[in-house]
Amino acid sequence: MIELSIFIGHTTLESLFMLMRKFLLVAAVCINTTVVFAQTTQTYNIDSLKKLLETELADTNRIWVLNNLGRNISNSDTTLLLAKQAIELSRLIGFKKGEAEAYNNLGYWFNQKGNYPRALENYLTAIKIAEDIGFKAGLKRSFNSISTVYLYLKDYDTSISYARKARRLAMQLHDMHIHAFAASWLSKAYLELHREDSALRYAQESYEVASRTKDPLGLYMATARLGEINAATGNYNLALEYLRLSLHFSKKDRRFFRIAGAHQQLADAFKSVAMKDSCLWHAKQAFSISQSENLTATFLSSSLLLSTLYEGKDDSESLRYHQYAMAAKDSLFSQEKNRQIDALSVKENLRQKEIEAARLLAEEDREHNLQYAAIALGLVLFVILFFLLSHSVVANEGLIKFLGVLALLIVFEFINLLLHPFLAKLTHHSPLMMLIVMVCVAALLIPLHHRLEKWIIHRLIEKNKKIRLAAARKTLATLEGEQTRQ
Repeated sequence: MIELSIFIGHTTLESLFMLMRKFLLVAAVCINTTVVFAQTTQTYNIDSLKKLLETELADTNRIWVLNNLGRNISNSDTTLLLAKQAIELSRLIGFKKGEAEAYNNLGYWFNQKGNYPRALENYLTAIKIAEDIGFKAGLKRSFNSISTVYLYLKDYDTSISYARKARRLAMQLHDMHIHAFAASWLSKAYLELHREDSALRYAQESYEVASRTKDPLGLYMATARLGEINAATGNYNLALEYLRLSLHFSKKDRRFFRIAGAHQQLADAFKSVAMKDSCLWHAKQAFSISQSENLTATFLSSSLLLSTLYEGKDDSESLRYHQYAMAAKDSLFSQEKNRQIDALSVKENLRQKEIEAARLLAEEDREHNLQYAAIALGLVLFVILFFLLSHSVVANEGLIKFLGVLALLIVFEFINLLLHPFLAKLTHHSPLMMLIVMVCVAALLIPLHHRLEKWIIHRLIEKNKKIRLAAARKTLATLEGEQTRQ
């Protein structure tokens, strides 16, 4: 009996421990979800995320875990599978935010593989979903990501346009991570346009913001930009120091495509200062990582550099790397891919023009409605004032109450039209929040209306009494005059 009691106690404690462990895991995902809403670009503990997927999470929390794991898992095709799961589950329960984030992850996966048409397609899908629901946290990440695609495609004006959108939203939402990234892409685009002053300004901004967050990814990007700018302006010693820091931060970030990119940048810098041994070593590192991880963009640049380095020394090796480069170039920039990119860009430009046209039309309609409401309110107030101030017209109290209610409704509609754009921005198009604000406005208007109505009716009754009294006196005076004549 005692042994049974001990066994039951042990079992109960074990069950309690499992429940507490599960509670802590669910609490962790709730905290993660809150952070995702605020930033949508935070690194999480991969093991913790995997454990969370094993628990019975609510659907929306499960989607956030799928998206976070897919975004933060290092260099794995698992990102593709996790994103597809998140999309299917999001569509099943109508969770648009999770769907937008999953499409963003798909774009990220294709982007790092050098498949720019597919990356663009998924980023644009994420943007459209986020725009439809006013999901600014998702939009800023999509804008930031799509700017990189156009940067790789050397469409610098479009890249700058999207990076500016990302930077503006990040500053508005106080997301320093995306702010640092967007400033870095702006710096890169301006550097490619040979506008070094603008490039340096945004690189410094990126470094300052990333230093406050101590995020390895942000610091990797900022130091890479500062290294490139110093190399472009001939300050190679400082450039090498920044690029070594960039490689250090890329290894802390642990994404192979960034590590390969950091090695390639160092190889290019060492080539500029004729340090061939260091250049060759870093170029081989970039080539090896790119080949093993199927990173087409860095594979192309490292192959071209290695082909040049071996030229005249080992022509067979030079030819081998040149053949690698030509194959990578065909894969990266084939005519079919270019046509797909052009078609997607044209389609998105048309969509943005339609959105802008719809916005202008809605703004015009709003202005017209405001004018109509002002005219209607003016007419009603004119009638009320006419009845109130007229010295000869006896007004009906019920009519005045009706006109007062009508004026209240018009005033409410006028305020609604006036405040709607500001409320939409303030509440992020949340119907519940907008309803609460308008109920508060009505709560202020109704007591004011009752006081005004009471005062107007009181004045009206007094005025009507005076008119009736004056009419009665006039009638009595007329009767007395007739009696006197008789």
